[in-house]
Amino acid sequence: MPGSGKTSVGKILAESLNMDFCDVDEYIEKKSGKTIPEIFKDGEKHFRTLERAAIEELSQRTNTVIATGGGVVLFRQNIENLKRKGLVFFINRPIDDIVNDIDISNRPLLANDVNRIYQLFRERYELYKKYSDFEVKSQNEIMDTVKKIIKILEDRNYL
Repeated sequence: MPGSGKTSVGKILAESLNMDFCDVDEYIEKKSGKTIPEIFKDGEKHFRTLERAAIEELSQRTNTVIATGGGVVLFRQNIENLKRKGLVFFINRPIDDIVNDIDISNRPLLANDVNRIYQLFRERYELYKKYSDFEVKSQNEIMDTVKKIIKILEDRNYL
C-alpha cells in the first residue's frame, strides 16, 4: 500500500544486512528523467509498463532490497520476477495509520482524494496476502518492522 513504509523499511533493512537498496519509483524516475506525477500524465497504463520493465531489470540483481510501488501486485509477472531471486514481504500497516500519515500531494493514484486509499486497500489487500512470501504486521515504528523481517530471515536460515 502507498504509505506502508516500504521505502523507509527497505533502506534500513538493506543497511542492516549490508545489501544494496533500490526504490522502484526512484529507479523509474531516474531512468525516464521524469517524476512519477509527470509520468502519470501519460496515463497509469504507461506508468505500469515502465514499472514492469523496471521490476524485470531490478529482479536480476542479487543482494538487493527492492522497495516496490503498491501496485506491483496488479501484474503477476512482476511477482514472478521478484520471486525468481528473492522473497516478497507484505508490510501490513493499519489503513487508518496510513491515511493519517500519508502525504497525497505527490501520489498521482490518490488524486488528492484520501478516500481513494481505502478503495486501493480493498482492491489490493487480498493480492498482497496471496503473493507475499511473508506478511509483517507494522505499526508506526520502522525499526520494529525491520527487526521482524530480520527475525523471519534468520528463523528460516536466509541469513
